Amino acid sequence: MKKFVCTLAVILLAAAGLSAQEKAEKPWNIALKGGGDFSLTENAFSYRENGEFGKLIGYQGGLAIGYDFTKRFGIRLDAIYGKNAAAGNTYNTSAHGFYPYNFSSVSAFLDAIINLNPKGTLFHPKFYAGLGGAFSFGFTDMNHPWQELPAKSGAFGLRLGFIAEFKLSPVVGLYADFASEGFTDKFDGLMPTKEQRKEERGYPGFPLDVRGLASLGLCFHF
Repeated sequence: MKKFVCTLAVILLAAAGLSAQEKAEKPWNIALKGGGDFSLTENAFSYRENGEFGKLIGYQGGLAIGYDFTKRFGIRLDAIYGKNAAAGNTYNTSAHGFYPYNFSSVSAFLDAIINLNPKGTLFHPKFYAGLGGAFSFGFTDMNHPWQELPAKSGAFGLRLGFIAEFKLSPVVGLYADFASEGFTDKFDGLMPTKEQRKEERGYPGFPLDVRGLASLGLCFHF
């Protein structure tokens, strides 16, 4: 976590040095996008063990508002609504059953974006890193014998991603957006205990709920 925050700080500080570069002709942009997401939380392995691995794929869509300080550097506020999948504890239950559930989330990130081809006219590959959080709600019943889900939950998040934008005109761009997000362990409503994390099977020690997103969208520059 500290390394990620330091990396983001370095990006922002480096961006300050880019202020003398050529200004963006159309600095503001609004993007609409949507696609799929893939949930990877502490009990995701139970989907694979029960032949339901594909059900970890959900859907998501969002709106982003950005500002380009220069042709190379910009920022954006990205808000996303998503449907996610998770599961309850398996190895600490007597039945060792499968306890899947679904939930909705609304997340928001502030991203720092670097355009890797600022002089390009058609293709603009961009790398970004962001900090933000998510609000989870709408948990379905997993019918677990002792584990309970909250009505709602909040989580801090961080992410890294890549954008490939193709300019259809100076105003409109078609782009693909790929992101890997990590949330503090309450994103899926569950938090394994220290004892559960020490077990040989079932619970990874990495204390984040991870989600991957792949989106297609349109970006409007003005």
